[in-house]
Formats: sequence, structure tokens, C-alpha cells
Amino acid sequence: MAVIGKLKTADNLISRGITVPISCSLCKDFPENHNHLFFDCEFSFNILTRLLPDLNIFLLRPTLIQILDFFEHSMIYNRLEKDFGCLTVSCIIYHIWKERNYRRFSNVSNNSVKVICNIANAIRVKISKWKSKDSLLTRFAGI
Repeated sequence: MAVIGKLKTADNLISRGITVPISCSLCKDFPENHNHLFFDCEFSFNILTRLLPDLNIFLLRPTLIQILDFFEHSMIYNRLEKDFGCLTVSCIIYHIWKERNYRRFSNVSNNSVKVICNIANAIRVKISKWKSKDSLLTRFAGI
């Protein structure tokens, strides 16, 4: 849903006639839409680059599509590393959306360090039985 822009972000809800606060629940500085939430927002971009430091190569903040394209067409990763990168991006998206919903609906918020720890733990659990987990965790030192 995030890739095709169909999550119920503030801009999508407003376009359907539903009145909601327009500001980003993560940074409060800009209107909430898919591009801002993933990864134009300072909060989400910080999480992305802390977990995947190789994404600091972009001159401007990348869109979600550009990030997935980067992993798919990168010459610096083997197939397993590309898959792991996409798994990590998917996990980041899930946890950013979850944090957005916590903030919007329950006034509970975590700082970026807590969200990063939650994401890293979820990824480690997911790959715990993979044969190459040690080499992946070495290659992707942010996790």
C-alpha cells in the first residue's frame, strides 16, 4: 500500500472529504503525504539512514520507489543482500506507519532511537534461522 500511495495518509483522507489534521504526525512541520512520510520527513529519514547507512549516497532524500530501485539495481550487493535490504526497508515502512498511528490515535510516541531498536529487533528475529545471518548483520552494521 505504501509503494502505490494508498495508505490513508492525511492528504488521501482529505481528498475523500474526511477532515483530519494535515500536519505530519512524526515531525509536525509539513503536510502528511506518502512522499513526506517515506522518507522526506526528518524523523523517517533518520531511521532509514541509521539502519541503512549506504542510502546516504543520495544527493536529495530518496523516495520509497528510488530506495527499492537502488537495491534492485545495485552492483554492490549480491542477491541475498538485496533481498535483505528490501526486507529492512519493508520493516522500516511498517514501523514508521505504526509510529504514525500511535501518535495520531493514542498520543503515544517513541523517539527515533526506540523505533530503530524495535526495527532492528524485528529484523534479527526474522532472520534468526537464516544461514547467512552473521554475514548480513556484519554487512549491514546499522542493524
